[in-house]
Amino acid sequence: MKRLKISLPTGLSPLLAFGIVLAVVLFAMSGGVFYLVNSPSFTNPSGTSLVNSSLQDQYGIEMVLSMALIFVGFVGFLLIYESTKHVYNASYATKLLWLGIVMIAISVILLHWMMISKATWLYPWAR
Repeated sequence: MKRLKISLPTGLSPLLAFGIVLAVVLFAMSGGVFYLVNSPSFTNPSGTSLVNSSLQDQYGIEMVLSMALIFVGFVGFLLIYESTKHVYNASYATKLLWLGIVMIAISVILLHWMMISKATWLYPWAR
């Protein structure tokens, strides 16, 4: 009697596993758990601000915005890493390096702006 061989995948591909871990980390770092537990409004009812001024509250759009900015910073670090692989093509490596630095700077500046508008007591010069 002949045996029937059925091959099933034994594990996740590394890229898929990395994507799942990245999605979970982005969700957790952007305040997704707070959003699930408290279910606040998605936007400001008056429409004047993207960031809630209270440190204890968060809008849904604030979560999405912080998630996007953290992802932009992460991609900036990936571009800097990728630029180290192209040492023999100096112009391409320089472009990748500068693009990564700019993406990280934009991400950090906008995340700090969100934090300044949320916790003004930490930044007395911003009042």
